[in-house]
Amino acid sequence: MAGSQRPPGAHVGSASILLIFTVLSLISFACLSLVNSRADYTLSNKLAERERIYYNACHQGNAFLAAVNSGYDLGMVDGIIKESIPITDNQSLDITITTNTANNLSISNNFYSIKQWQIVIHEDFEYDYSLPVKQN
Repeated sequence: MAGSQRPPGAHVGSASILLIFTVLSLISFACLSLVNSRADYTLSNKLAERERIYYNACHQGNAFLAAVNSGYDLGMVDGIIKESIPITDNQSLDITITTNTANNLSISNNFYSIKQWQIVIHEDFEYDYSLPVKQN
């Protein structure tokens, strides 16, 4: 009868503990993936909206250039026309063009030359480089 005795039950719950640990690990990684995906989705939406606004301003700038090429000269000072197209509350697309003289028209069909096509920030920013770390 000595050979038919069962070993002590020390290893009975080890499979259950391993299974619980595996499930908790998978749940933790799934939650981290979900949080990371949500942050990437939010960032992508912000960047897409920023690009849409920028290209809308560029289209307005191109319409302005087409109007100047068609003879629009309102606001011309010394052969220079400036236009500022708002992008956000503190940024704009600033366009500066000069009209071409008769000598330069033989080189190009356009009545203007672009001197500035630039995004300008109208406020000074102070960037926050601090880390949101709890201090005791």
